[in-house]
Amino acid sequence: MSQPGATSKASKKNQTTIPLRVRKALKIAKGDTLLWTINGDEVSIRIIGKDKKDSTKAPDMSLLEWSLKEIDL
Repeated sequence: MSQPGATSKASKKNQTTIPLRVRKALKIAKGDTLLWTINGDEVSIRIIGKDKKDSTKAPDMSLLEWSLKEIDL
């Protein structure tokens, strides 16, 4: 079933934010891999990979933490 659309703008670096309505409808989460398919003047987005990492339990290591860990080896 089709739902109302949402809009976003491209930044100076041609980046855009996926609107909340779209993120919720597709259940897009941080780290998910998206496939953008171009068909003429239309684009479709599909999730092709869900991030398995639970960022609430294992936050990303900072560069400093990572480098210190490497030094300890």
